[in-house]
Amino acid sequence: MNKNRKVVVVGAGIAGLGAAYALRKHGLEVTVLEAASRPGGRVIREEVDGFYMDIGANVFLESYGTVRQLAEEIGVPLRRTPVPINGGLYRKGKFHGFYGGDKLGNRLKTARTFLSFQLLSLGGLWQALKFVRMLKARSDDLSFDDHTRMLDLDIEQTTTAFFESKIGTEFLEQFIQPNLSSYTFGYPEEIGVAYAMAAAWNFGLNGVAWPCMPEGGPSVFVEALARACEESIQVSVPVEKIVIENGAARGAITAAGLNEADAVICATTATKALEIMPGLPSGIRDALRKVRYSQCCRVFYGADSSPFPEDWYAVAFPRETGALMTGMSNSAVLAPETVPKGKALIDALVMGEQARELFALSDEYIGQRVLAEIRKYLPAMPHNPLFTRVYRWKEAVCLAPGGMMTALHRMRRRDLASVKGLFLAGEYMGIPSTNGALHSGINAADDCAAFVLRPAT
Repeated sequence: MNKNRKVVVVGAGIAGLGAAYALRKHGLEVTVLEAASRPGGRVIREEVDGFYMDIGANVFLESYGTVRQLAEEIGVPLRRTPVPINGGLYRKGKFHGFYGGDKLGNRLKTARTFLSFQLLSLGGLWQALKFVRMLKARSDDLSFDDHTRMLDLDIEQTTTAFFESKIGTEFLEQFIQPNLSSYTFGYPEEIGVAYAMAAAWNFGLNGVAWPCMPEGGPSVFVEALARACEESIQVSVPVEKIVIENGAARGAITAAGLNEADAVICATTATKALEIMPGLPSGIRDALRKVRYSQCCRVFYGADSSPFPEDWYAVAFPRETGALMTGMSNSAVLAPETVPKGKALIDALVMGEQARELFALSDEYIGQRVLAEIRKYLPAMPHNPLFTRVYRWKEAVCLAPGGMMTALHRMRRRDLASVKGLFLAGEYMGIPSTNGALHSGINAADDCAAFVLRPAT
């Protein structure tokens, strides 16, 4: 270790843990300061009576290259889930099936769903073909590992405005919106075009949509990463301020005083970064202010049986249905080892304004209200769940509004150098995802190591 070369990492989410791991590989002395009582950030799980709930991020994809590489390095095997992402979309009083994976039979069943005209008119089908062709033409660029290849798509326009001007809104509202909202927890008018295209392609329109996770779910990977850095992590230590003096980061202040450092990596949300770094130069501050987050309320139910058809992982509701939920999933399909044998773990998602209305209400009321809503659409949902758990996320997923990725990319290349020894990491620094967050943490660590270990002049 370079004992006289110290780095403080603020935040022990997946970006902060990735940064800490990479810094330790560089031989630097690292201290990770985490406000919560445990590391993991928004990739955490809780256990109730043998049910393991990933209450934040709950799916890794095969296209998560950075996650795959690091998982191999720390000895956490990833495997394809037993089935691809199969599910249904609610329209005209029933659910219509969509089937992932590369089997011809699944592709034919999905094609039949589209061609039945119960989801889309002939014009809507033309819109779908036009959008898929557009994605295929850029498929090599729509990577969760390198967002710089799609910056030309990050225009100052919402996804809704893009569809209105280039494609048409029927396909957007009947198919893209419910699926996009289920992954981003936001609506197309809140999300930028580049992010929408990457999410739509990687989560299903490429015809594969295979989740690839460790046995036990994504949190198993993050827990292993935290163990690899545990000597460096201090939990229940909120950072009050990152000290910036004379154009350089000097450390982080906690209740115990100043943690001096040669460099600081801020791996919090953009909102928190602005709060604990009030003296940032305007170029950095203005870029961070472009970041927006979705809000959601997630309600988990342990159940003796699933209300979905066999092998269906999820269902989604277009907003025109007026359903309280945006989508629902059964964790037992993709990760059967996380629930007792034969049981189901139902995860219902409420987002946006409807979620904000629920935030102030009691868990008991929310659980009953959401359960009643579920049974309107899925009468097979058990009347009496084995348990109910409610989680409120006031900053759930970065929405990457139009122009955000470009602004942050320019800021990292130009303005961030004006504060020596300060580096930023988080999902907002790339394509929002667990993979993007991890990738940004490793990138920040490499930049930080190059700065700290540079030859003295």
